[in-house]
Amino acid sequence: MEAWEWVLASLAGLSAVFVMGANIWAIFDVLRQDSLDQIARIMWVLLFLVVPLFGVVVWVYAKPRLAGLSSGMRLRKTF
Repeated sequence: MEAWEWVLASLAGLSAVFVMGANIWAIFDVLRQDSLDQIARIMWVLLFLVVPLFGVVVWVYAKPRLAGLSSGMRLRKTF
């Protein structure tokens, strides 16, 4: 293998680790959410498993709206 092939393989591995970590975080975050019922939690986890990165992006966008907070208030509450 040439050097550029190693670089591409390393970037692919790092991106896979990032997506997997984001999915694990999102799954635990959904399971901790008290405002969701059991069916909604199952649907969110299935979304994460079927379309991993898209599901996480949708969850990050939808979470403040589920809690009834604006995004600025959510950041203040988190920090």
